[in-house]
Amino acid sequence: MAPVPAKPSPGPVPMERSQIDRVSVADQVAAILRHRILTGELRPGTPLQEVPLAASLGVSRNTMREATRILSLENLLKRSIHRGVAVSQLSLKDVQEIYHLRRMLEIGGILAAKERRSEVLPELRTALEGYARAVRERDWPRAVGFDLQFHSLLIRFHHNRRLESFYQRVIGELRMGMVLVDRGHDHPSALIPVHRKIYQLLAAGNLKPCAAVLEQHLDDSESRLIRVVNGQPPRRKTKRTV
Repeated sequence: MAPVPAKPSPGPVPMERSQIDRVSVADQVAAILRHRILTGELRPGTPLQEVPLAASLGVSRNTMREATRILSLENLLKRSIHRGVAVSQLSLKDVQEIYHLRRMLEIGGILAAKERRSEVLPELRTALEGYARAVRERDWPRAVGFDLQFHSLLIRFHHNRRLESFYQRVIGELRMGMVLVDRGHDHPSALIPVHRKIYQLLAAGNLKPCAAVLEQHLDDSESRLIRVVNGQPPRRKTKRTV
């Protein structure tokens, strides 16, 4: 009796093109809104009316709802049953929790940087130079981008990709507030030296002094952001950094 031929293994489950297009458009809309939020165009607490916003971007209400869902998962938008969707607004507790995590992860990263610093130092240097240029030009959204890129690179020293991914989400919540803080600073050149000092100490392998400088930097940054969250102007005439 001839052997029964084996059944071919099933191929990939086909997807409808309309599904792919819908996801793609929602991601593009999310990217547009994300940019507006992170550049300060849409300020914390700003309500988003989905129907007129969808019409202005030429997409369906369902697509807009999916885009806002994506940004809600990133904590950039918050949805309320009674108030609808609005740009997330940091509370005092949010700031304290975020900076508690930053101290643990960033200072821990510095202290773990005993080996393989040469792999990260060139990128740190590039972020530092970009940050200095953006601050001199008073381009605050770009400056904050380089600032947070610099700090994100410190997490690399943990050699843990999941930790890096987690940190990116934490830092994304902070970015909106940092743009507002930097715009209120009256002495932008004071924002640069602490990052340069951190880089120099790290490059020289002076990890404990580097961690101490970073801890003071994070304390100052948290203090200034708390003032903004409380509706107070940032402190004037300070040599400390944001």
